[in-house]
Order: sequence, then structure tokens, then C-alpha cells
Amino acid sequence: MRDFKLEKQLNRRGEFGAIPLRSRRIYNRGNEWFFVTRNRQRHGPFQHLTEAEAALKLYLRRCGIVRVAI
Repeated sequence: MRDFKLEKQLNRRGEFGAIPLRSRRIYNRGNEWFFVTRNRQRHGPFQHLTEAEAALKLYLRRCGIVRVAI
């Protein structure tokens, strides 16, 4: 699992200066997992965290935000 606290402390590629406040894109409600896009569109529910992470990576790749999903 990823360390979200560490991610919040780092500048992203091309960013300089103060790090903006960021929130988690993936969250759970009860036993269901969701992810939220920058335009606040909610995707899900997914049964497992790993499914939500995979769906988010696929979404980012399809939008052209990332070339290869990590």
C-alpha cells in the first residue's frame, strides 16, 4: 500500500515552492471504495482498495494524465 502522508509532502514533477494542500483521491465508505477526480466526479463503488487503485490508474492513463499506470 502507498504511503499517502509521504506523497503529500513532495512536489510533483514541474512544481516548485510551497506544496499545496492535497487530499486523498481514494476513500472508503463502509465496505465500499471510491475515487474522486479533480472535477469532483466520484467513481465506484469497488469492493477492494486494489480495485479502486487500478481503476484510478486506468482513468488517469485514458485521460492522458499519465502515460503508464504505475
